[in-house]
Amino acid sequence: MPRSFFALCRINDQNVVRRIPLQAGVQAEIEQLFDHQEAAFLDGKDNDQPFDGKWTPDGNDLLVIDDQPLLQPFNETLQNGPAAYDRLDVTNYDQAGIKAVFMRSNADQNRILLQRFQSSQYLAKGRFTLRYDNNQFAKLTEHGFSLDTKLTAVIEGSAVKFVSFANLRKIMTIQEHFVAATEAEVQTFAAHGHFHVENAALFDAAMDERSRKLIKGVLTSGVLEQNDVVTIRTRAADIGLDITEQNGRLILPGDKKRLKVILNFLEEGVFKGVFSNALFETNSKRTVA
Repeated sequence: MPRSFFALCRINDQNVVRRIPLQAGVQAEIEQLFDHQEAAFLDGKDNDQPFDGKWTPDGNDLLVIDDQPLLQPFNETLQNGPAAYDRLDVTNYDQAGIKAVFMRSNADQNRILLQRFQSSQYLAKGRFTLRYDNNQFAKLTEHGFSLDTKLTAVIEGSAVKFVSFANLRKIMTIQEHFVAATEAEVQTFAAHGHFHVENAALFDAAMDERSRKLIKGVLTSGVLEQNDVVTIRTRAADIGLDITEQNGRLILPGDKKRLKVILNFLEEGVFKGVFSNALFETNSKRTVA
């Protein structure tokens, strides 16, 4: 039985699902395309890691967010079937609002295979778009769109599994799962008695997503309450990291790169190579013992 092909669309600030009817020959090719992309996406991925905003996946990791209400529109297609959904209309791209295209897996009947969709994938007949036909180029006379070369995520029940948070959040509203410090938390961190901010303007300018994630991790861990300035400086010195002190406070430098090293250290993400004695920043917080 052919697998139904769907689009997740954003219309009037609401997520809606539309069915994408396919010709018989195209149906088989798209199913094969998604099957190949599923195999590539899952290849070598033997570890599911709950996403907490602090984890950069290793080659064998899939990040996981568990959120049944978020995934309900996708999962409902497994029970409802295509007849329950209106046909996708792309005659007006501005109103189509496609965010993703998806179909169920053949290998696992309860798995959904998801590609993100970008506006650059639209093929509009209003533009002078050429298509190749019988050794010649002809003008595109109907609307269309291209498909991506890889999956963005797979959905299994209440869990969505992915590698790139940045790509997934272009499809779903998942910011609540992104653990980053709010502006108030950043200011609370900067005003902590352990610190002296060298340059407030440069500190504020350095507060990108990575810095906010690190600060959130530091605040959550309780490391500042459990260790005084002397202890923190001593631990830093133990691995060859010099954190400057002024009037009994640790200086948070204006230099963005240097600041991130200190934040990463406080979040237990800096280590010394046992052979080179060089300092490294780790991209994971997986314990090994």
